[in-house]
Amino acid sequence: MRRRGFTLIEVMVACAILAMVMTIVWGSFKGTFQTKADVEAQSGRYRTVRIALERMARELSMAYLSQNEDPGQADRRTLFIGKHKMGVDEVTFSYFGHERLYQDANEADTAVVMYYGIRDRDDARKTNLARRETRRLQYLKPAEAPGESDIVCDDVVSLKLSYWDSRDKVWREEWVTTSADGQPDRLPSKIKITLTVHDERGKEIPFTTEARVEMQEPLNLRAVDAQQQQQQPPATGTTPATGATVTTGHPVTTPAIGATR
Repeated sequence: MRRRGFTLIEVMVACAILAMVMTIVWGSFKGTFQTKADVEAQSGRYRTVRIALERMARELSMAYLSQNEDPGQADRRTLFIGKHKMGVDEVTFSYFGHERLYQDANEADTAVVMYYGIRDRDDARKTNLARRETRRLQYLKPAEAPGESDIVCDDVVSLKLSYWDSRDKVWREEWVTTSADGQPDRLPSKIKITLTVHDERGKEIPFTTEARVEMQEPLNLRAVDAQQQQQQPPATGTTPATGATVTTGHPVTTPAIGATR
């Protein structure tokens, strides 16, 4: 009985068909993998921007000023300085949100925070949004005070900050509380934050949010203490035993000698 097998041409045709099918299948899987990678990169990028905006809005809402300063010092401990810059705006402010990470640290709940743009170390064409926080309030320039810095968002295109002046009903590009020609001893009621970044494909996308400042007027504890003292004037009276003069918060009545009670 004569056996028959595949000829060389049949084998070559079968291999060519199998190669074409594998190429089509691989192309389909490759597109799926690329789409999955793009979605993950986009989600991670948007998450980074969302966290940066939420952090800025939360900290700006806790900004405050105080009039209990030492007039003999050249620098102030509490301040708010928002400067318009090309690309990334800069803002420096004192706030009530400092967290002590070490036990018995010489720190409090108040500190100074700075947001500014900085060039990327690996790629000078990129600009990162950096944050610096001091350890406590001091009569020093914020850049010279001890503190820690970190990158909040990488590869940003621009950061635009606008400050709502509730007194004049206008949006301002800058807000300075340390100069007489600025906005001394008051804070904006709202701050609009617009952060523009590159997405996973290199396209510029803006993200916007607003922060509402809770304390717009400066704190003045000395004025409160003085007002309380004025509301309760001291009264003087004479004790029946020694005749010494005492000072109390209420009038003192002394009985007459020999009087019948």
